[in-house]
Amino acid sequence: MSYHYGSSSSSSSSSTPPNARQSTVNAQGLIAPDGYHYMPDGTLMSDIEHARLYGGGGGTIELFNLDTTNLKASGEKRRFTITGNGTFSLMIKNESDQHYNFITNKFQAANTRLANVKLRNTYSGNISFPVAPTTTDVVNGAVTSGVKVVMDNNVATKMEVGDRVTGNAALNAANVTVVELSTDSNAKKFSMSEAIAIADDAVLSFTGSDQYDVFLFAEEGTKHANYSEARFADDSIDINSSIGSDSLLLRKVIYQALDVRLTLSAISPSSATLFSGTAATPQVITTNTGKNTGKIPFSFSVSAGSTHSFKIDKIPTISDVMIFVTRNIGSSPIAIEGEDVSGSTNFRWPIDNIDGLTVGMVASGGNVTAGTIISPYEQVITELEGTAQERKFVKVRVEALDTLGAKPTITINTATKALTTVQTGNIVFNKQQAAALASDEIKIYGYGPDTIKALSGWEIELSDIAVTLTKPTALVATTTVNSTTVDIDDGDGIMDDVSTVSSINIDSSVAEPTVTNIASYTGSTATLTLSSAQSLEAGETLTFNGAGRTITISGNIEVKNAGAVRSDWDGRLIFDLEKFITATNEYSE
Repeated sequence: MSYHYGSSSSSSSSSTPPNARQSTVNAQGLIAPDGYHYMPDGTLMSDIEHARLYGGGGGTIELFNLDTTNLKASGEKRRFTITGNGTFSLMIKNESDQHYNFITNKFQAANTRLANVKLRNTYSGNISFPVAPTTTDVVNGAVTSGVKVVMDNNVATKMEVGDRVTGNAALNAANVTVVELSTDSNAKKFSMSEAIAIADDAVLSFTGSDQYDVFLFAEEGTKHANYSEARFADDSIDINSSIGSDSLLLRKVIYQALDVRLTLSAISPSSATLFSGTAATPQVITTNTGKNTGKIPFSFSVSAGSTHSFKIDKIPTISDVMIFVTRNIGSSPIAIEGEDVSGSTNFRWPIDNIDGLTVGMVASGGNVTAGTIISPYEQVITELEGTAQERKFVKVRVEALDTLGAKPTITINTATKALTTVQTGNIVFNKQQAAALASDEIKIYGYGPDTIKALSGWEIELSDIAVTLTKPTALVATTTVNSTTVDIDDGDGIMDDVSTVSSINIDSSVAEPTVTNIASYTGSTATLTLSSAQSLEAGETLTFNGAGRTITISGNIEVKNAGAVRSDWDGRLIFDLEKFITATNEYSE
């Protein structure tokens, strides 16, 4: 028997007596509870009782092979294979209780399924999952500030909490979602997750997630392979990794999650004064959870603040790239045996979530001791110090992270379908922390591909990284004759004792003169001192090399496996400017 939606190698008739035939769905479309089925007269019977009265003999469904990773928001076609012998039915429902029609390859309101298919050896078919549910509506009144938006229609008919909002360049580049419907008791108003300016009459799109429940029924005396259960770390059942079933029903679930966005940017994580005013124009990479993007070129610029300049010290590697998460410290520290706490400082603290944290990650915060990293604690005793018999042994050791025997809590966001793991426990730092750290929110930074993956679930590769300076230019303000002093109209981006200068009247056959001093510079005009005397004309263009106010970071990124954007991470992949850039402030009176 063959259909355009699937195929089986052969078929056979059932030997089950007519009065013993069974179905997991009755005439009204109701699904029998796990471990039960409907008889021809519509009554419920347990699978165990049925086997006792009528025996088996209908064959076994050995394997159901279907990719259950998250679907793209743009939709996908996925192939399934059922292996074994017997009779099966297959039903798929979405969150709107629509059923997949295996003939039209579309979801419909009426109850339908692939019913009572005879299986011998293998049966294969395809399922066409549609684009994620999307609606549109028109903005009724410009949004110039804040997060509240008024629409033409009642928002409850157009969107759900958690839907992604797109419609202009700023929205399209961000991860803006619906966080509240009928804001201020106005049925036409909703609230966004962040403030974005939106023009009046703009058309907004609202894209939601979806869930597809897949039911494979063993029919007419057929059974499933023996049940082999898999569990998540929190001990809940992982139905997609479990195999077989101890009833007539085998269930899988597939989520259609929102596209996820990774933002490439750069900062000074310590907010160093010399990087004050630094601003990046980030680039956004859009992908799907669990997917590989292939290599994607990226390029974004970073500008220094007014009167500040950049010099490139080296080309960064992925070890100079990081992400950070926010975590919350508990209300009081936990002293370690033998620890000196006389200064009201402690190494060990409770924390709300240690999931993804690893030794060596950097901690930062207003009350965090400078130079703090996650580290185990060791109290080392030295015997016969300074002698040939000197030896050391560890008296006390406390691991850097401790779950205290508690299981993690794993939840799925019903709106976005993102999984979140929370594992409470204790954290130990390499330096003691003051009592003021209690109840603080801190940032924890992870550098390099392994720690980025541990913190976010994203597996990332960077290649062909380059950093280029935009060379500053300026006009000579007044003619100079054989002088080392030059007045210019714009001193932005020039760095004292680093920048060299070239122009049409500077002899290119000798070394370019260096700027040895910058005077009278407050953000525009400046007076320069050069390392050698020059004769320059007013209005002549000077080009400065070696430093600048703007850099461009470029390369290729490959997301080999995209995770979710979790609530404690802002979705940014950040180049740490302090690792490869020297910044200065050239301001002078």
